[in-house]
Amino acid sequence: MKKSHSATFSIFIAFALVFGVFSVNGNIYAQTTAPTAPAAAPTAPAAAPMNMGNQPTTAPASSSGGKNTVTRDAVTLLLEGKTLPKGEYIELYDSTPYKIVTGHFVAKVPCNSKSQSKVDLLTGEAPNFKSNPAELVTQLSTPGKLCLYHVDLTSDNTNTITDVAIKNNSTGDITFPPSSSAGVGVDVIAPLPPGQG
Repeated sequence: MKKSHSATFSIFIAFALVFGVFSVNGNIYAQTTAPTAPAAAPTAPAAAPMNMGNQPTTAPASSSGGKNTVTRDAVTLLLEGKTLPKGEYIELYDSTPYKIVTGHFVAKVPCNSKSQSKVDLLTGEAPNFKSNPAELVTQLSTPGKLCLYHVDLTSDNTNTITDVAIKNNSTGDITFPPSSSAGVGVDVIAPLPPGQG
C-alpha cells in the first residue's frame, strides 16, 4: 500500500516537472513553454481606437486644405497671489507650428460691480493678438469680485489662432485673489501654411 502511494506521488512529481503542472490549495497551475502564435489578422475592419488624453487622431480636413488632428489638450493656470502689472500680459498657450481649429478659453478673474472684466482675453498669432468679446457665465460669477468668462476658439481662413493670453486692461496692477484662474482647452489642430508661424 505504501509503495502505491509512493509510486503515485513519484509519477505526479515527474508529470509536474515535465509539464509544469502543480496544485496549491486545490488550485491547479500550469506553465506553458511553447511560444504563443500571433493573432490572426482580422477579416473585418477594426473599430477606431478611443482617443485618450493627448493621443492624436486624424480628423476631416479643414477649409484651408490642411489635415486636422483631434488632440484633447488642456492647461490651467492658478493665478492666486500673482501680480499682473498694468498693460502686461501672460501667455497661456502656444500651439505653433499648428493653429487651433477648435477649442475653448475660460478665465475667472476680477470684475467690477457691472461684471466688466479687468482682464482682456487675447487670441491670435503672436505678436498679433486681439481682444475677444468674452461671454460672462453669470451662474459662476460674483459681480464686484470674480467673474467667469469664456471664449470659443475657432480658426478659419481669416482668423488664425496659435496663441492665447490674458492682459491687464485696468489702470493699475492686478494682484489676483484666491480661486482666480485661466484655462485653455484645445480639441482640434491643423498645420500652419508653409512660411507661417
